Amino acid sequence: MSRLFPRPGWRWLVALLCAGGAASAQTADSTRTGGPAGVTGADSARNPSRPQPFQYEKDAGFRYQRGDFSWTTWAFAERLFSPGSRPAWRRFRQGMEVKLPAYGFNLHGQTFRTALIYEVDFTDNNFFIDSKRFKIIENLYLTFQDAKDPGKFRLLVGENTHILSREDNLSSGNLPTINRSLILEQHGSTNSFGTQWGVEVQKQVSPTLFLQAALQDNRGSLNQDTARFQFWKSTAVKATKTVLAATDTNPRKLNVGLAVDYTRDIRYRRFTLASALNAVPLGSTPATGNKRTFEHNADYTNRLGKHLYTAEYEVLYSTYSDQHLGVAGGYAQLQYQVTDGGRSGGDLVPFVRYEVVQLSTRARAATEQALRLGLNYNLPFTGQFVGFHLEYAHYVLRGSPDMLASPARAFEEFRFELRANASRYLRF
Repeated sequence: MSRLFPRPGWRWLVALLCAGGAASAQTADSTRTGGPAGVTGADSARNPSRPQPFQYEKDAGFRYQRGDFSWTTWAFAERLFSPGSRPAWRRFRQGMEVKLPAYGFNLHGQTFRTALIYEVDFTDNNFFIDSKRFKIIENLYLTFQDAKDPGKFRLLVGENTHILSREDNLSSGNLPTINRSLILEQHGSTNSFGTQWGVEVQKQVSPTLFLQAALQDNRGSLNQDTARFQFWKSTAVKATKTVLAATDTNPRKLNVGLAVDYTRDIRYRRFTLASALNAVPLGSTPATGNKRTFEHNADYTNRLGKHLYTAEYEVLYSTYSDQHLGVAGGYAQLQYQVTDGGRSGGDLVPFVRYEVVQLSTRARAATEQALRLGLNYNLPFTGQFVGFHLEYAHYVLRGSPDMLASPARAFEEFRFELRANASRYLRF
């Protein structure tokens, strides 16, 4: 939920991307599979069985591996352009993961290891020009996890994305849209979700059921002007069920998730309606006290002819106790792969998304609706490392005048974006 800043030149981008790339710290550890990719060259040609410590993996980043120890670094950046406004950075991130060797004991057939992960976003404080320097921290945590697959078990301590929202935990560097859903981004006005300080635990209890629990502050932490570390202020649990699992020959899959969160002692905040592309404030109302949130999501992927598609939705409902405020909203989205350029790039994936957010108290109400249309295009012959994004949104607002910044109205936004990453942009 970063802000947009017109800094700095492209030399920053080139310098960071040379370090290596991966999509996002919160998902990198669980999405990497197996060992690092092999290295080509004269030495490996002479000794094909000899392990190479320095390697590059197209879906992970630049990696050093020695035995069971590995170090991986990544970076990516996204630059926004729109008519009538100056270019701005949406994200400008760099991160690192260190995996220590597996411990010499096992528990019920499992071995364990420790990993250290950080990720920073230089747009959070306008490249050290605005606000405090520590605000660039997006993720900073230590884990105790299954040595082979952290999806089976992981205990995490530190700053990481709150567990509640599915979309919030999708890879930041591989989103289909410029910003996440309205309902999710607008919860950021009360500092909810996004990265929070605390403790998380996740466990795969069966081949198709995945459970998570967290004690995180959920009122904003290291990437806020006022850092908070009272992790006992929020309690959350989540369950994700794989109803249909994909196979090597059949891409069909269906996942369903349910979650709840209870956050106490929210002070001096207003829930703010905003636009999806330019984050323009459209109205607000006080939102303080204790917050309860319920979440539900589902995503379905299949093939139509030779082309993949994904249909998904997520809904959130929150209540704030002091004002008896209810916040309800969500999105439904369809992506379709029109062309598949393969490893060289050239794949085109348009999307359509409908969103709604409603604020309501005992006496007042306001509703924001949005239709978002866009496309993602990996530029040909770039190895899926450079992408072009185009997005349009149409809005309709209705409701109480004291909740809206201006009378009820309809308006549009349009932006396009260039994305560069040292790992591949993949929509499916």
